[in-house]
Amino acid sequence: MKVYGDYHTHTQNSDGKNTIDENVAAAQKRGLQQVAITDHAHYRPRNAQKRLEKALLLKAQTIKAGKVHGIETFYGVEANVKGTHGEIDVSNDERKIYDLVVCGIHASVPPKRWYEWFTFYLPNLFWYCLRRMLHVELTPKGRIRKNTRAVVNVIEKNNIDILAHPNRYFRLDVMEVAKACVARGTVMELNNKHISFRPIDFERMVAMGVKFVIDSDSHKAENVGRMDRVESFLKLCDYDSSCIINLSQPFARPKAALLSQIVEAAHGSDEVR
Repeated sequence: MKVYGDYHTHTQNSDGKNTIDENVAAAQKRGLQQVAITDHAHYRPRNAQKRLEKALLLKAQTIKAGKVHGIETFYGVEANVKGTHGEIDVSNDERKIYDLVVCGIHASVPPKRWYEWFTFYLPNLFWYCLRRMLHVELTPKGRIRKNTRAVVNVIEKNNIDILAHPNRYFRLDVMEVAKACVARGTVMELNNKHISFRPIDFERMVAMGVKFVIDSDSHKAENVGRMDRVESFLKLCDYDSSCIINLSQPFARPKAALLSQIVEAAHGSDEVR
């Protein structure tokens, strides 16, 4: 599968194996036109000033690597859902530094509030571990509803470009999450490491107007731009390729349905007056 760019890759600056330069070189060798460096937010220094300084340094390295290897680069981050109230671990001020923000739930990242250890994190971790051991879906419907509301809150309250590996760690109602993505112009990811919904779910989300991006989520340079598992998944689906924005064009967030409604409502008010 030929894709224009890979917008979810990791380096030694979080849990990846290679340098920024090696990831960018691998993307160029794979024939990509664009690549993003999106290391995990929770690997950054805790001190706000040091975090800012390091982000600016890594962004400069990312830009330099792109110039050296003749490929367009983005410096981004993979943020984490930090509970049920819509918080992520990237502030609005920090958001200005990043070219794009990928965000998702990670089983290794605890919530912000102490009580959500017991109401959100530990219950989900229990069902996740049980599912991994027994290879059977056992997550209660009530837990899925709570998880879905948490992710919808995150999408609605933050400027997120890509929702990473939805439904992978803590189970969600992907249809409800899809509605929020369409409303906010957030792109849903087809992750080459983890596709955690069915082909029929994908087809239904496409019908709802969801836009997707194919990403490698690579932690090794050799896997940057690798999309073989996604390709196998898509062979099982009936879809229009225009729903996948990086099959033939640069990354760009789709126009948000919610924004369109606001604009239309404003025009309607003008006409009435």
